[in-house]
Amino acid sequence: MQKEKRERMNTWKKLGAVLLASVLLLSGCAKAPTTQSGTGSYKAGSYTAEAQGMNGAVKVTVTVDQDKIVSVTVDEHNETPGISDGAIEKLPQMIVDQQSLALDALSGATFTSKAILEAAEKALTEAGGDLEALKASTEKEIAEGETETTDIVIVGAGISGIMASYELTLNHPEIKFILVEKLPTVGGSLPATGGAIFGTDSSIHQADGVKSTIDQIVNFFEQTSGSKPANEQLVRNVYESSADTLNVLENLNAPYTGKTEKVDPSNDELFSLRMENKGKGFYDFIKAEVEDKMPFDLRLETTVTELIVENGEVQGVKVEDQNKRYTIEASQVILATGGFGSNPELMQKLAPNYADGVIATNAGATGDGILLTEQFGTQVFGDGTMGSVVNPDRSDLLASTFMVSKEGVRFTNEKAPKYVIQRAVADLPEHQAFVIADSTYADAEGLQKALDSNMAVAYDTLDDLAAAAGIDAEALKAEVAAYNKAIDDQVSPGFGLKAEQANKIETAPFYLETAVVRTFGTIPGIEVNDKAQVLNGEGQPVSGLFASGELIAANAFDSRYPGVGIGISFAANSGRLAAAQAVSLIQK
Repeated sequence: MQKEKRERMNTWKKLGAVLLASVLLLSGCAKAPTTQSGTGSYKAGSYTAEAQGMNGAVKVTVTVDQDKIVSVTVDEHNETPGISDGAIEKLPQMIVDQQSLALDALSGATFTSKAILEAAEKALTEAGGDLEALKASTEKEIAEGETETTDIVIVGAGISGIMASYELTLNHPEIKFILVEKLPTVGGSLPATGGAIFGTDSSIHQADGVKSTIDQIVNFFEQTSGSKPANEQLVRNVYESSADTLNVLENLNAPYTGKTEKVDPSNDELFSLRMENKGKGFYDFIKAEVEDKMPFDLRLETTVTELIVENGEVQGVKVEDQNKRYTIEASQVILATGGFGSNPELMQKLAPNYADGVIATNAGATGDGILLTEQFGTQVFGDGTMGSVVNPDRSDLLASTFMVSKEGVRFTNEKAPKYVIQRAVADLPEHQAFVIADSTYADAEGLQKALDSNMAVAYDTLDDLAAAAGIDAEALKAEVAAYNKAIDDQVSPGFGLKAEQANKIETAPFYLETAVVRTFGTIPGIEVNDKAQVLNGEGQPVSGLFASGELIAANAFDSRYPGVGIGISFAANSGRLAAAQAVSLIQK
């Protein structure tokens, strides 16, 4: 990368070892509590309680006899499938097995696990349990395991780490490798996505009579980011395998819908494939292929605590699981650790306009790759997150075509893709906006649901609405008048919104929702070269270290999420590139 480009990068280097240690603690590398016994006498019976999870209330029933906890069940929840599975499937039994509520570190400290623990605590309080004993944590010693040796260690089992693993399994079977994942399941943030993946070609593309080129994807990134990719050659190298990746997934019986769709409504050149049941369908497919069939050496609940570095060369990793800590020596290490959406400190540092919005990333997205490479002075750059706009409770907004800032003025095309609107909202001083509809709003069922959940509120006048929301009332009324007149005149009310797409705001009651930014992935990340090798502070490759996926997204696109299927495709294909390049160094 040219020096002047490097100097323009927004660098961030020194969070320090304390933050890394705290992140790893929350990710499950803390010592496990031992079983509590003699917690006192319970009032035998079943007790039900609930607590707030990521997407709403989580209802838990705890059954006890006079001496112990007999069972814990999660009865009802609205948590995101895949992301919440580990907590829902494992945590209730862990409470029973250990007769303890001191399980935060083991559960990964997710919203879901916290809700389960809080609800169980309420139920056990009603049952007369000794909460002090139940919440006391007695640490046990973690055993020291034997050192292992392999060719490549892949850190992170999201789609990038998984496709790196398939690259090695299918194309380089002579290479030994280990895939480690700190969470209890694979897939990363797949469940929170739309479940689409871009590629230049596939049998489905051919059936639909469409095909894309790498030049077109490079140009698209330039259009959406407002500047050329920071590393154009990397983008070209990554997408060389994109057609083959779609075919690899098809051969694994990926549940494609069978139709292509545009990555962006305004783009007629690039097409993605979507999975049935969207992100959950993609996750279920990957989980079944990887966890159930175990086509390679996968180690879940295994956290990388340190890179092994000798004379500036990475020679493996130190890891810790629930029972032991040990060293894995390797010729090459690939960091496929994902983003940092679940790390509040990094969100404030690197994406402050999005930090107070809805975070929909998985619990493992804590910026481990950024923190692990800090020791090399690696540049951290990029801007924005991947996401949309939603209500504060994560529900979808009303499909109104009138959205204003606190100043009472429109600021974007309300019919633009949600990831375009997300960036526009994030750029507002308050990082939130207001959706307004009137009594003619077409989706009566959706409106009633929003009213019932208190996400939408009805007002008799625009003055009342503005006063409640803190919106400039005079500016709002002027904006409504201009907007309505444009519709009457059959001209655009501005920002590219077509008059025929717009709905007037004129008949009470008026409905108000607050729009906040939602993040399912992050863009800022570390600098790599066109072979996906991590670069040090001088722009030179760190020997033995590669990176892929969301961790290096800023090398390809910036400012906002480009379009449907881009995040997953970049992660998958950069994982394959990193694996192939690591093999080339081993075989030299």
